Amino acid sequence: MLEQPITPEKTELIRLHAATCFSMTQFINGHHCPKLAHLIVHQLSHLVAYPDLEQVSASREMYLQLLEHWQKVTAFLLEQQNARETPSKYH
Repeated sequence: MLEQPITPEKTELIRLHAATCFSMTQFINGHHCPKLAHLIVHQLSHLVAYPDLEQVSASREMYLQLLEHWQKVTAFLLEQQNARETPSKYH
């Protein structure tokens, strides 16, 4: 079986996938920050839109599911953050 050469596009896809996995690992290991969650959403959006993924529908579907999940996580964290920052008004 012949191995295909790694193109610059493939290298970029691998780098983006690895960076996304690293970000998710940071979050899972306790860095529950809305900015990190937003970064994960941003990275996953790039992965979903990556041209080569259209040929690999299983990968694209996985990234879409992850994107949906992380969008919910981000929204939840922002909601929590806003609730903490909103001062109570007493009359």
